[in-house]
Amino acid sequence: MQLKFIYPRWGSSELPWPIFLKKVKEAGYHGVEIDLPLAIQDKSEICAMLTDFELEFVGQHWETKDVDFKKHMESYRRYLYNLAEANPLFINSQTGMDFYSYAQNGKLLEMAHEIELETGVFVTHETHRSRFSFAAHACLPYLEEYSFLKLTSDLSHWCCVAESMLENQSYAVEKAIAHTHHIHARVGSTQSPQVIDPRDGNYKIELDRFSEWWGLMVANAIRSNRDYITITPEYGPHPYTPYKPNTKIMMGNQWEANNFIRDYIFQNHNN
Repeated sequence: MQLKFIYPRWGSSELPWPIFLKKVKEAGYHGVEIDLPLAIQDKSEICAMLTDFELEFVGQHWETKDVDFKKHMESYRRYLYNLAEANPLFINSQTGMDFYSYAQNGKLLEMAHEIELETGVFVTHETHRSRFSFAAHACLPYLEEYSFLKLTSDLSHWCCVAESMLENQSYAVEKAIAHTHHIHARVGSTQSPQVIDPRDGNYKIELDRFSEWWGLMVANAIRSNRDYITITPEYGPHPYTPYKPNTKIMMGNQWEANNFIRDYIFQNHNN
């Protein structure tokens, strides 16, 4: 089974698209994870550049945050169709809101599944703070009810919310791994969704824990006879990376950290 490494646009939006895509291509990534504008011409230009650079892409939805549920559903539907029309590998969605009821978030998951069946573009749902999947215990009932549910698993958020490395929530973690279709690879801790630098030996315990989870996710994809699994090393910019005191200088280097994580996973989990 192939490991396809995807690079996030998040943290590089200041770079013009051609420069960003050239950098990613030359670094050996298979594709990029990006949102797309609703404007047809702008979207077409980006998609044309992806074709020119021979890069695949994961469509990323994060924009919908309306408090009013009816408006939220309308916005969510519009963004999912907008991404599906561009024929991505799949769509990764930050879905729902943590303050919505179980039934409301369930309606959004069901709608995403209907769009998936209609368009043939599958939708994964990211484990992310502020969303339906903000914590292990909150996401678990959805995993038990919706057999179709596919996750983008980033357990750093769950560690941060629970203030633990999830030792006491092993069943929820096992269910999440079984539903994982895409991996956001970032090393978190009990106090933050991102340790400053995963290469720092002070964070060996955290790196080992996340490496264990990544390995189990890859192994599950192999057992499921998948041709590939996509992995986005997703170290982020400020404020995920803190500034040095009284400066605008980030304490960690996003590009270096993401490349380290890619190489680490390839060396340790490329079965």
